[in-house]
Amino acid sequence: MTGAALPRPRVLLDGDASARPDGLERALTRAGFHILTAIAPTPHQPPPDALLTTLPDADPDALRQVLAHAAEEPPRVVVFAAEGPDAPTAALALGAADALAAPVHLPELCARLLARIRDRQLPAGTLYEARVRETLRDFIQQARAGLQPDEVALALVRRLGRALSLTHCSFVVTRSGEDEGRVVADLADGRGEHAPLDLGRYPEIAEAVRSRRTLTMPDTHAGPSGHAVMTVMPVVVDDEVAGVLLMRGPDAAPGLSAAQLGLAASLAEAAARALDGVRAATDGLRPPPPAALDRRLQEELERSRRYSLSFSLVLLHQDGATVPDEAGPEAEIRQRHELVGRVRRELRLPDFVAGYAGDELALVLPETDADGARRWIVRTRERLGGVAAGIVAYPHPAVTVPDDLLALVEAALRRGRAQTGERIGVAE
Repeated sequence: MTGAALPRPRVLLDGDASARPDGLERALTRAGFHILTAIAPTPHQPPPDALLTTLPDADPDALRQVLAHAAEEPPRVVVFAAEGPDAPTAALALGAADALAAPVHLPELCARLLARIRDRQLPAGTLYEARVRETLRDFIQQARAGLQPDEVALALVRRLGRALSLTHCSFVVTRSGEDEGRVVADLADGRGEHAPLDLGRYPEIAEAVRSRRTLTMPDTHAGPSGHAVMTVMPVVVDDEVAGVLLMRGPDAAPGLSAAQLGLAASLAEAAARALDGVRAATDGLRPPPPAALDRRLQEELERSRRYSLSFSLVLLHQDGATVPDEAGPEAEIRQRHELVGRVRRELRLPDFVAGYAGDELALVLPETDADGARRWIVRTRERLGGVAAGIVAYPHPAVTVPDDLLALVEAALRRGRAQTGERIGVAE
C-alpha cells in the first residue's frame, strides 16, 4: 500500500462557464485547489470543501435556485461577470458565504475560498488557534527547561492528542536513508521499549522521510467503519528529517483538515526546536549547516517581498568569549552552549538561530525592523551577558540576495565591536 499526497482543498465549479474570469482554473490549480466539475460523494470521493458559482449577473430566479440549500451545503462563493456592488449584496443576502463582482482579482478570490473553507472546518478558529498557541508556548518552555529527547517526543504526542482530539499519535525516530525506525513515544502507551520498525513494511513512512511531504493512507487498524485515515508528517531538525508523526482522528473521520495539519506542523516545529535545544545543551552546539541559514534568509526575502513585510538579521558576538588555551576545547564549547541556551530562551517561536563563523550567532527575526531588533538586544543583554551585535533590516536598498545581507551584517558587527557604549552596529 503506497502513501498518497495530502488531499488538496476541493472546489466544485458550477454555474455559467461563460461567466468565469479568464485564467480561473489555472489560478485555482496554482493556489493548491483540486477542481471538481460534478458532485459524487462516496466513501472514497468526499464532498467538495467549497462551491464556486459563476453567473453573468444577479438574476433573482437564478440566484434563488443556486442558493436554495446554502445552509446545508459547503460554503458557496458566487462570482459575477457584471460589475457593481448590487449583485454581491443580493447573493450575500440569500446565503452565499462570499460574493465578488467583476473585475475579479484571482489571488484574492483564492484567498477568500481558503478563508471560507477554514471557517467551516474550524468554526471557533480564533479561540482554537489561541488555545493551541498557548499550548505551543507552554510546550517549548517546558522542553527547554530540561526535558530529555524522549520526554520531548512524549510531550509532543500528548499535546497533539489533546489539541486535535486524536485517537492515535506516535513519534517514530528515523532518518533519510535508514531502513529502520523506532517508536519513542505513543499517545496510548507513553514511553517504553519498542521493537525496531522495518520501514520496508511501511512505505508511507519511508516516502514521507524521503520527500519531506506529509502523506495520508488508510489505517488498516481502524475500527469497524474502515474509513479512518492515518497522517504521516515528517519532523525536521537542523535541516534533517529526525522522524515522523503518525496521527489519526476518530474512526470514520475523513482525516485532518488543512487548518489542523497547520497547527500540527507548528507543534512539530516546536518539538524540533526543543530537541535542537536539548542536543545543544548535551552534545555541543550543532548549528544548522550554512545552507540552512541561506535557505531561511531566502525564504524570508521572498516572504517579505510578497507581503510587504520586514525582517532583521542579527549577528551576535559574546564579549570576553575567548577561552584560555589551557582550558581546552571543552571549556570553549561549554561557554558557547551557555550563550546558545540563553539566546534560545529569549526567542519567539518563528525566530531562527544558527551558529556562524567563529564564536558568533546569527539570528533571523521575522516581522522585526532594525529598531525592534535593537530593542530586543538591549532588553535581553543582561540575561545574555555582554554582547556586541550587528543588525541589518530588510527591506534594504543594497540587498537582493542572502549574501548581501551577510556582508552588511558582518560590517555592522565590526562597527558594533569597535564602539565603547551600546556596541550595536546597524547597516544603513
